[in-house]
Amino acid sequence: MPFVSSAGAKVHFTDSGGDGPAVVFSHGFFLDQEMFAGQVAGLGAEYRVISVDARGHGLTEDSGGAFTYWDLARDVWAVLDSLGIDEVVAGGMSQGGYTAMRMALQQPERVRGLILIATSAEPYSAQEQARYRGIMKAWMGMTPFEPMAEITAKTMIGGTEADQRAWITKWCNDDRTRVRLAADCLIGRESVAEAIGELECPAILIRGEHDQAESHDDMSSLARQFRSATEFYTVANATHAVNITHADEVNAHLRQFLVGLG
Repeated sequence: MPFVSSAGAKVHFTDSGGDGPAVVFSHGFFLDQEMFAGQVAGLGAEYRVISVDARGHGLTEDSGGAFTYWDLARDVWAVLDSLGIDEVVAGGMSQGGYTAMRMALQQPERVRGLILIATSAEPYSAQEQARYRGIMKAWMGMTPFEPMAEITAKTMIGGTEADQRAWITKWCNDDRTRVRLAADCLIGRESVAEAIGELECPAILIRGEHDQAESHDDMSSLARQFRSATEFYTVANATHAVNITHADEVNAHLRQFLVGLG
């Protein structure tokens, strides 16, 4: 399995290979790089699709110290540097979008475009921070756990029972305390709303119609933050992890965006 060392972390990634333009994806919280299997299958023949496991998730290992989304962005750059990739389209879903935006702020000259799925440039309010700390405490300590996993899958994944069951099984078999530091990173993140207004790369934004985490108004506001051209699409009958359950529709939007980049 491919791993890269990055500031004390052993970062796991997958790489579709090929000679096409590179697209790198960072996943959402509680998920891992497998959430982009539909994008690898749908876009891998035309593009070199790389997916990275964030610290606290998947097969990536970390040193046990605190980290931020700036660190996760550097982890992804370490993967790309190891592969000899100079320019990339940086994409991410939810927390992966936080990482992708920070990648573009760290090395804007290397980011050809941004793919932002169900994400935000804003931090949580104090009320939201308290609510999410309660969710994380329950996630790491609730027994029995499967009822919470099922509720989370319904709201986060949506789609069919089969779509949800794969993630429920993974969560029930995982060490759920691994997300502790990742939760601190998530809840304590800062705003980059003003900073992204300086970016010159184009962006595409996508959300599910029934996403409870990122509203239409929230993502419309995000789209307006960018100086450059943005595209914004809402996928009907989808929830937060829209690219899992509606891969074909999401891939069609992504392909059109990527072709437009030249």
